[in-house]
Amino acid sequence: MQSVAVIERHLLLWRDPPVWPFLWRGLLPLAALAAVVIYALGPFAHRGIQEQVEQRVRERLSNGGFAWVGLSVSGQSVRLTGTEPHAGDGAGAVALARTVSCPTLSGERVCATRVSGDFTTAPPVAAPAVATAPAVPAVPAVPAPVPAAHASSHSCAAALAGLVSHEQIEFSPGSAHIDPRSGPLLDRLAKQVRGCPGTVLIEGYTDSVGRGIVNRHLSEARATAVRNALIARGVAPTRLRAKGYGARHPIADNTTESGRAQNRRIEFYVIGSK
Repeated sequence: MQSVAVIERHLLLWRDPPVWPFLWRGLLPLAALAAVVIYALGPFAHRGIQEQVEQRVRERLSNGGFAWVGLSVSGQSVRLTGTEPHAGDGAGAVALARTVSCPTLSGERVCATRVSGDFTTAPPVAAPAVATAPAVPAVPAVPAPVPAAHASSHSCAAALAGLVSHEQIEFSPGSAHIDPRSGPLLDRLAKQVRGCPGTVLIEGYTDSVGRGIVNRHLSEARATAVRNALIARGVAPTRLRAKGYGARHPIADNTTESGRAQNRRIEFYVIGSK
């Protein structure tokens, strides 16, 4: 006669030692992960990220002299609108918006995944007609050149951003000594800054390699070195300010060499007008 082992139903879950207490504790990490995913996909996280992107981009545009730009944000997509005071100002605003960073769990990252611009150019203001006596023949007027110092802060900011968008000021590794090869770029920057109104802020940044306080001091020393180089090229010292931010506000991935090279940079902003 064959015997068959029978396991009582209640022993399938409750054994000695019990299984269930260990089972639910093992499921806790999975439940926590599921909660994080649900939150990340939910409306609260979406709204929070969108508000942060809008706040950061609007603040940076205002500080950069683009307060005239209209801003609409959908998630991490940013659309800029407005009437350009001068042709090309919109491109400068778009370029600046693409560099704005936001804090994340893995550090500062670029806020917007997509930035687009839809701008119109202000029509030229027609000069008032001047009546002349019919007996006197009209003499063609030669338009006087507009002094560079009368350029708007918006166009100056866009021009400075354009100069350093494809070519950066180079320094010796780990120091504030400017590489002589950056001399021609500094010449062009000094010429542009001399034609800008108000005060120009020079911001220095580093990559994330090294201690934070060391990077901040290095970035400030580099910004000061650029300020001194522009002063040597004829820019008034009272019109230049220098500030270092270290590894804050990266514009690229610090885990790659190419990303770190992009984060080691100098930026220029027109922060006031006379």
